[in-house]
Amino acid sequence: MSRLINAGLISMGGYLPAKEVPASKKENLVKYLRKETLLHHEYIDEIDQKGHMPGRIETNYDGWESQPWFDEWVSRMPPKKQADPFQGAVERRRVPMDPVSLKKSVHPHPMLSSDAETLAAAKAIYNAGIDKDEIDLVLCSSLVPDLAVPQNASLVQHKLGLKNAGAINVDTCCSSFITMMEIAMNYVRLGMKKKVLIVGSSLDSLINDKCSYFSVYVGDGAVAGIVGEVEEGYGYISSHSHSIGKRHKAIIFQTREPALLVKTSQGPSYEQEFVTFYDKDMQREIAHETQNDIKRISSKLFAKTEYTEKDIDFLSTHQPVPWTPDAWRECLGVPKEKLYHSWEKYGNIAVASSAVNMMEAVEKGLMKAGDKHLIISSGVGENHIGLYHRISPVLVENVKHEC
Repeated sequence: MSRLINAGLISMGGYLPAKEVPASKKENLVKYLRKETLLHHEYIDEIDQKGHMPGRIETNYDGWESQPWFDEWVSRMPPKKQADPFQGAVERRRVPMDPVSLKKSVHPHPMLSSDAETLAAAKAIYNAGIDKDEIDLVLCSSLVPDLAVPQNASLVQHKLGLKNAGAINVDTCCSSFITMMEIAMNYVRLGMKKKVLIVGSSLDSLINDKCSYFSVYVGDGAVAGIVGEVEEGYGYISSHSHSIGKRHKAIIFQTREPALLVKTSQGPSYEQEFVTFYDKDMQREIAHETQNDIKRISSKLFAKTEYTEKDIDFLSTHQPVPWTPDAWRECLGVPKEKLYHSWEKYGNIAVASSAVNMMEAVEKGLMKAGDKHLIISSGVGENHIGLYHRISPVLVENVKHEC
């Protein structure tokens, strides 16, 4: 049997609305986006003219406290949440409105997921400094795809002009980025692919029912990575996944009216797909069992290696609600200084959460080349996955000044 290739992440890039672009990178990034992508020029103009990613920061005041229905919203919350309706959430990111829909529709809509994914992916390619024709596969996960069928993978491949790449959609909900890491790393390890682009997005603005108490937790974002061959001794070590399908209906997308609505007989219903907390018993089970579920994944992952949880140099997790990152860290016995999360800045950005936390930890110098990193997540469905890998020097170099 041929020797397995060392495979790992070699670059990452994120689209986080309103995040500043370093002045030293702005001009070349703008040129790259204009030349190499099919992104609408108004998205790129905002980077060029304002020095930040298109979009805005939404504060608690902007989205809720300043609204005339705020008191009614609070009054309908579970009693234990009424005293602290934001539960630690401070702000979240919001994508801009789609410029075409603003000009051509009486009902304009926010930026679509494929554009957010294209922007994040273009940054990952730009940061890697590679010829995009080297990419031979795109894996894509969209919490809210542009269309139910077909989903976004081939569209992102088109918008990036990746003429040599196949495209596959992947979905394990919030754990999808790690699922894509596992698939991509093993494609490369086996020599089936050379460079795989993985990209995931969560654009809550398209599905947010601001009337629900959970709405303050969630924001918009997209993240991408490139998996390729890395140096000897770096990259993929082990992974493990598990699903508990009996919890499938805990949290679902449901076509319904907003929670706060005074109807008229002739007016529109305002029905659309919203995130809906559907089965309360299943939700309680998820919360009660979450540490056991994460511990089970970690134990089985490490059983395949010579390592144990004591060999975790750094931990990145999903952040579905404010308390989960620390709850998972504690059940794994990881010290507080070995975890980075971005809850107060971004809230829950679903598919993008764990990868954004990983990327920013590298960017901030909290993780260094050679660190053995565990990235782990839950995802409704209910899915759990963890992946253990060693951070490569090339990843650190390419992410160090990620904009």
